[in-house]
Amino acid sequence: MRETIGGRGVLEGAFTLLEALDEHGGQAGLTQLVRSTGLPKTTVHRLLEQLADLGAVERAGRGYRIGSRVFRLGRFWQPELRDLAKEWLPVLSARMRTSLVLVVPREGRALVAAGAVLPADDVPVWPGTPLPPGTAAGRLLAAHHPSLAEPDTDALEIRAAGYATESETITAGLGCAAVGIRTPDGRVGAALAAVLPARRDPVSVVAGLTGTARSFGAALAEHSPPKRAG
Repeated sequence: MRETIGGRGVLEGAFTLLEALDEHGGQAGLTQLVRSTGLPKTTVHRLLEQLADLGAVERAGRGYRIGSRVFRLGRFWQPELRDLAKEWLPVLSARMRTSLVLVVPREGRALVAAGAVLPADDVPVWPGTPLPPGTAAGRLLAAHHPSLAEPDTDALEIRAAGYATESETITAGLGCAAVGIRTPDGRVGAALAAVLPARRDPVSVVAGLTGTARSFGAALAEHSPPKRAG
């Protein structure tokens, strides 16, 4: 009979290991995971074996990697957002002639939800990836969501201007501009970022990006499932 996983400590330990695997690119060895999590080696090994039995991780050579069950369950996160982004972002990207990235605030981070990358741009856009500090989208979201782990001394300025920019802060040769996508109640629920060559002034795309974000927000509100009463 399979051992029942119970207790907040066990769940937290399991998710800590999954997070550590993610930080190592989805695959790591036992020693790496012990070092990353600070958990005892026996605890890490026991939890990994339990997660492997459940399909949440897989044994890969002498290490472990994220399992198919996590991938399968993750497919159902925010389907209306992903479906709309898949339909809209490539069209909007082609119209603006720039790569676009949709970013949402979750778990105290700015996470990539979707993207449309032009062939000429070398922009690593993986859904679920947390953005590094200093991105335009991260700064924009942090200005409206103080709980994000990315404090910015320019938050008031960003809120007043309605956009954030950066140039070659993250990637050499690339700059970025980001504006907010507002929910029906007026809150900034996501950020839409345009990635462009550093030689191109990021402020020059803000007006078009703002119109694009407004259209996307309206379409998202229309396609979102209604909230249940009570």
